[in-house]
Amino acid sequence: MISKQVLLATSIILTVTGIFVASNIYTLIPIYGDIADSFDVKENDIVGGGSLFAFFYAAGLLFFGPASDRFGRRKIIIMGLFASALSTFTVGLSTSIEALYITRSIQGLTLGSFAPVAFAYSFDLFPPKSRTLLLVFINTGFLVAGILGQLISSTITFYYEWGYAFYFFAFCYFVLFLISYKILPLTSQPSKSKASVLFIMRKLLKNRSLLKCYAIAFTLLFSFVALYDAIGRFFQGSRDDLFTLRAFGLIGAVLSLFTGKLIERMGIYSTMKLGLILGVFSIINMAVFSSTTALMAFSIIFVSSISLLVPTVITLIGMIAGTDRAKALSLYSFILLTGAGLASPIVMVLQFEYVLQLLLAFFLMNMVFGKFLSKEVALSPQSD
Repeated sequence: MISKQVLLATSIILTVTGIFVASNIYTLIPIYGDIADSFDVKENDIVGGGSLFAFFYAAGLLFFGPASDRFGRRKIIIMGLFASALSTFTVGLSTSIEALYITRSIQGLTLGSFAPVAFAYSFDLFPPKSRTLLLVFINTGFLVAGILGQLISSTITFYYEWGYAFYFFAFCYFVLFLISYKILPLTSQPSKSKASVLFIMRKLLKNRSLLKCYAIAFTLLFSFVALYDAIGRFFQGSRDDLFTLRAFGLIGAVLSLFTGKLIERMGIYSTMKLGLILGVFSIINMAVFSSTTALMAFSIIFVSSISLLVPTVITLIGMIAGTDRAKALSLYSFILLTGAGLASPIVMVLQFEYVLQLLLAFFLMNMVFGKFLSKEVALSPQSD
């Protein structure tokens, strides 16, 4: 039996690690110009570094989930943190655009060792009630990271050179590696399936309900990154106002802490519908009202929407996939982060109003998928 103190410490470690790992998805967004100036290249070239990071991060998500079935969740999480500390430090040492591309790619691959393994580890280690709360905390951490990563990198770069932002994260990963090695408990080795990983992945991708969940997942971080990227490019206020606007979005992430309670009280599909309605409401109002105060208010509601949807979708996937949840969650993480990686290059060519129109189309499409899901899947006590 694992003591409550160890389980509590494990929950805190996984949540904090999730925040710092996911933060590096977003660190480049506010400092494209600073890095471009240091390398004497165009900002669009730096966006390429972010896209390479996302591609290799997604590849890591696909690889490490199944790998944890063979080598153990704890080992993958701990060694992944050590490798992430080294790779992140090398990003800060980059002296050319080519070096940045290589180091960000390696960093993306190593950081991909956390998310799907942490989700599967949570299912292995925690009873259902505690697990739901932990998944909410981890996903809240991912959402907080979307804004916190930008705030940290922009603040450090303002006072020091941009490389120090990555030295800071490298130090954090090394500390988390030491703490995880000391505290994270072992779980029983997952039962090995005779079926190959590719066979199971194909089976998962033939599941119509999972495909709808994956389609929704693709749009979530895409929408999140796209909105903040577009705001950063088209915002007319001061640097301080932009910093405040980003920081205010953190308030919306708090709603994800109540997702478990909402699912318990309303049902999983009603919770999903609420998240989608909040998203549609915020996007329409951002298109109508463009003042700084209005953007702050509606960005909070938008982040609240994503905060509800991410843990709801991951709970659905974990329940639908059953014993194949580690691989299903690897696919989920891959698709979620692929959306995040494609967001900046796509919205780079769009005006702010067109970005909002694209996001509105995504949310309306997700409402249709959610309606079909509620009819297809008969979920036990949590179904509507």
